[in-house]
Amino acid sequence: MQADLKQMLDLISLGLNYLNLDIKDITEVYLAKWNNLFFTERQIEINGKIFEPIMTSHHLNHIGCGFPSNFDKSLIVCADGGSEDVVSAIYIKEGNKVNLLENLSNSVLNGRFYGTITQLVIDPSFSKAHMEYPGKTMGLAAFGKWSSELYELILSNLSLLNQLYYNGCDTLRKIFSISEDYTNYAFDWRRINLAYTAQKFWEDEWIRKLSEYSYLSENIILTGGCALNVSLNSKILTSGLFRQLYVPPVCNDSGQSLGALLYHHPNLKCNYPYLGRGFGELEEAPGQLVDDLLNHKIVCWYQGCSEIGARALGHRSILGLPDSVSMRRKINEQVKKREFYRPVAPIVTESDVKKFFDFDHCSPYMVIAPKVKDTLWKVAPAIVHVDNTSRLQTLAKEVNSPLYNVLKTIGEVTGTPILMNTSFNSVGEPIVDTPEDAKHAFNKLNADVLYINGKRYEK
Repeated sequence: MQADLKQMLDLISLGLNYLNLDIKDITEVYLAKWNNLFFTERQIEINGKIFEPIMTSHHLNHIGCGFPSNFDKSLIVCADGGSEDVVSAIYIKEGNKVNLLENLSNSVLNGRFYGTITQLVIDPSFSKAHMEYPGKTMGLAAFGKWSSELYELILSNLSLLNQLYYNGCDTLRKIFSISEDYTNYAFDWRRINLAYTAQKFWEDEWIRKLSEYSYLSENIILTGGCALNVSLNSKILTSGLFRQLYVPPVCNDSGQSLGALLYHHPNLKCNYPYLGRGFGELEEAPGQLVDDLLNHKIVCWYQGCSEIGARALGHRSILGLPDSVSMRRKINEQVKKREFYRPVAPIVTESDVKKFFDFDHCSPYMVIAPKVKDTLWKVAPAIVHVDNTSRLQTLAKEVNSPLYNVLKTIGEVTGTPILMNTSFNSVGEPIVDTPEDAKHAFNKLNADVLYINGKRYEK
């Protein structure tokens, strides 16, 4: 824990240096009650200055990340794997006031259930299954089929599935007749069908529960780690229960610090998503970028300030033309070295969404996976998942004009203003932040070209 505390203090110093500030310039410090590295709620010392910390709640921090929705009234669902208070809950927000409607911690509508399913399907390791691999379960689920037998097993073992298994889940694995060999999990039809059945059961339970409260508001905010499940988000959006859905780009624990600030200062302006560090700006993308993309090169793209949150949204991205399945395979298997079944996301101009997707909303943070129109299979098969969905990012010109213009130019040439977009990082490493990170990752990746704020590099 001392190592974790030192790392946190080092990050504070790094942030202050970037902002040209000193610890003397800081007047307020927010401190988490849960996993408090100082082990106190009283005076703390940070870089030589004593503070009386303002204590924060894990769930309220998640909720704060949703305040930039600008909904005056909305339901809020906060669902994750745990906190000092609750695991999952439904709230009502009116103005800047938030009140609890129902504690769902004893139900399966939380991250514990999904993490335990991931331990059965993907990897028995608790930390990997709950923190890193739920997205793998969601992606694999699209290949499966409904199993009445597995559904009955889920129903009869709900209390067991809603527990944490730090040392593996052999008892549950035997109950569900899941092999102890995880080597080829992506080809194990029992695991695949369990992923599908559990995902559909989970979605249906969420819709049933939310239908009890939808009369309170036409708006809903989803936050907490479970809000990264784009299949669930899409089901809620298309259910007809709500007119508007908002998922912040930092709905998971990476948004805890920002969420604390936003919750306690609800009028603070927050222009998602490019809130990270920047080392130079870009006014316009070089023309050669379009040529590289049209020549089917895989491009590592670095621009301006980094995105905040779990998704690469066009500032720290790996880009490619989506016109063939072989391009998806190249990104997945040769460049990112990840599983064949993982979908690759599209980035499309906001004005062109309706041409290619059965979708009448914006998805600027890549948190929705709508159904695609039949034509997209022909012109951009690389970004269509096996269940006929695509994890979509829509891009407005005022948000990222250089990349928006590239998409428009690509559209003028090919008829399809869409690019494949995945995070700029090598396997096992975080998304790149600095230009040095970008060069380091590029040298490890089997990508073709690197652009850093418009400057082109080749190996």
